Amino acid sequence: MMSTLSNRRDLMEYDCFSEMMEEMREIHKMIQKLTSQKCHHLTVEQAKLIFLIAHQQMNQKEIAQKLRITEATLSVRIKRLVDMGLIERKLNEDDKRHYYIVLSSQGEAVIDEMKKDFHHVHQIVCKGMTDEDYMAGLNVVKKIKRNLKEETYYGKSFIKQGCCAR
Repeated sequence: MMSTLSNRRDLMEYDCFSEMMEEMREIHKMIQKLTSQKCHHLTVEQAKLIFLIAHQQMNQKEIAQKLRITEATLSVRIKRLVDMGLIERKLNEDDKRHYYIVLSSQGEAVIDEMKKDFHHVHQIVCKGMTDEDYMAGLNVVKKIKRNLKEETYYGKSFIKQGCCAR
């Protein structure tokens, strides 16, 4: 009897976790698709980069720190956006070894439309949610991230603490 109960609990825990991971994957996929459709066929990551440099002039190192990605990853994104004509590298007059990443004239021309499109995507994502719902969801996602970071960095086990226990 105890073994059957334990197996049932294990199965429920697995099903719960599996469902949550699938839902998160699907949400990510749908947001990527919607953003691409609405925001000039850009990925979410490319749009974040464009919004960031639209507000202030930064070099590649500063941008990578702000976006919490490596400079190598950022370099690929920058190249794609340069090839699309949306951003360009501008020589830093104070230090000729470095460049600022700035919007091109084409990027400047589409930024206001992109802001409206991004706002539209945000409205779709948040439809039917109160501010409290939104913040509660954000807090849950942050807790999941923190738990996974702790496990990754410190080897703590969260499974034995009853994750997804009902």
